[in-house]
Amino acid sequence: MSVKRVGIFGGTFDPPHFGHLVLAEETRERFGLGEMYFMPCNEPPHKDSNNLTEVKHRFAMVVAATLHNPGFAVSSIEANRKGKSFSIDTVRELQEDMGDKVQIVFVTGIDAFVNIETWKDHREFLDLCHVVVVSRPGHGFEEVAKMPSWVSDRVVDLRDGDSLPQRQLEQCPNGEWRVFLSDAVHIDISSTEIRERVAARLSVRYKVPDEVERYIRVNGLYRSGDMPREVAS
Repeated sequence: MSVKRVGIFGGTFDPPHFGHLVLAEETRERFGLGEMYFMPCNEPPHKDSNNLTEVKHRFAMVVAATLHNPGFAVSSIEANRKGKSFSIDTVRELQEDMGDKVQIVFVTGIDAFVNIETWKDHREFLDLCHVVVVSRPGHGFEEVAKMPSWVSDRVVDLRDGDSLPQRQLEQCPNGEWRVFLSDAVHIDISSTEIRERVAARLSVRYKVPDEVERYIRVNGLYRSGDMPREVAS
């Protein structure tokens, strides 16, 4: 049976920027994913959502940012969900919608993954999908070695440059899910920086796509006094 693999890239995207796009595209290509689904979250489980920009704006900016890449798609599952969005619920819903001919590859940062024991139904989550863990500033992959064996036993380290991520993924026996450590390119841009620059009336050109810059300007987002204080990825 032919299996299609799709990536899931969640976040608050407040706003989305080129760092998000480069990471998503590189991961999609390296792992041979059919599509990368961006998943803007209405209410994240581990952050204060009170200071986030309205999800309708964040969703619209992600659509604008990804519009010209046929390998990107945007899902409204978490944007439409009432209450906190848990990764396990999203994966379950996607599996119901896509069926058993699709394998899900969940993309997350090392800073979030090292706290996986705080995630809802975390053991079941790792039994439902592959996970690609990417680097984040201030967090090293050595933290993974300190995690319990039910996590560390699944780890496949792809950072040596000799392994081909797509081949490693394809060689996984059906029903055996892995955690891949990936040294994907990191671009030093943050959503926090962009919000602060907009509030200070500074240019964000070359940090966000033109469509996102235009949306921010037209809708008056991130102006001083209204700027979200939440540190978003």
